[in-house]
Amino acid sequence: MKCLTDAQAKTGTLPDHEITEEQFFEQFAAIEDGLALLQLQMRGMYENVKLFGSLTTRMRRSTCPATLSPRYDA
Repeated sequence: MKCLTDAQAKTGTLPDHEITEEQFFEQFAAIEDGLALLQLQMRGMYENVKLFGSLTTRMRRSTCPATLSPRYDA
C-alpha cells in the first residue's frame, strides 16, 4: 500500500513511501484516539462557555438591574 508522506518536499513532488497495512491502521487508530480526546475537550470547553455566559448574565442583572422606562411606569 502506498502512502503519501512528507508533503513539504523541496522538489515539489511527493516521494514514494510504502508502509504496511498494519502501520497504516496503527496510524489511523492514533488519529481516531486523538480526535476522540479532542472531542471530549471541546465538549468541556462548550460547557464552560455556557456556564460563563450564564454567570455574566446574572452578574450584569444584579449590578445593573433593568428599570422600566418612564412611559411604562403607569
